[in-house]
Formats: sequence, structure tokens, C-alpha cells
Amino acid sequence: MSKMLIALPLFALVAGCADTPPTQSQLRAQARDAAKLEETLAGYTAGKPVNCVDNRDLQGPEAYGETTLLFRASRKLIWRTETSGSCDDIKRGDALVTHQFSSRLCQGDIARTADLRAGFQTGSCVIGEFVPYRK
Repeated sequence: MSKMLIALPLFALVAGCADTPPTQSQLRAQARDAAKLEETLAGYTAGKPVNCVDNRDLQGPEAYGETTLLFRASRKLIWRTETSGSCDDIKRGDALVTHQFSSRLCQGDIARTADLRAGFQTGSCVIGEFVPYRK
């Protein structure tokens, strides 16, 4: 009997973790983010990815969707990175706080988003490789 009682809550827990399909509003938001990203990168050409970029060259970031961040280096150069995890709270004005080991932001660095007014962390992600987009 005790095995049955333990198995039942475990089954309920696993069933609750199943992926649910996105809602219509989530699909619309994803489409808006994709269109905005395409518009932002229009006229730019992607280059060869690099592992690190200098902090002094970066402005931003801007979030597009849950995993895409853009950093502007100049009017003619934008760096794009795909993250693991979600730092998309940047869209609503949260700050990106990075934990890095040099003056360069590198693939594998951990970043967190934070609501500085409320004083708490809102998300976290791992930075991916950087793809340059040049005009």
C-alpha cells in the first residue's frame, strides 16, 4: 500500500512537468519577436562566429524572443548571441548582470537578469557564441 501512495504523487508530478503546447498569445509574441529581429538585422550580413567580444565595444543588450540577444558595437556592427536559458526580461527593462572572468564577454559566461528597482533576480542564461552582423 505504501508503494502505491508514493507512486501516485510521483506520477502526478511527472505528468505536471509535461510540455504544454504554446498558447495563441505566445505564438503571436514569438512571431512579433521574429519579425522585429528580422527587421533589425535587415541589411546586415552574418559573419564567422567568435567566442568572445570586448565589453568596451558593447551597447545593449536587446532581447528578441527568449534566447536571442543583440549587442550593438556601432551603426555598422551588431553582435548576436543565442543563450541557453532565458534572459528575455531585458525586454521589460531589467538589467543584464554578467559573471565573467576577464574584460571580455565570452561564450559560457553566466548572465542574470535583475529588476534593480525591486532588488531581485528575474532570470538567468548562459551566453552562446557571438555572430557578427555587418552592414
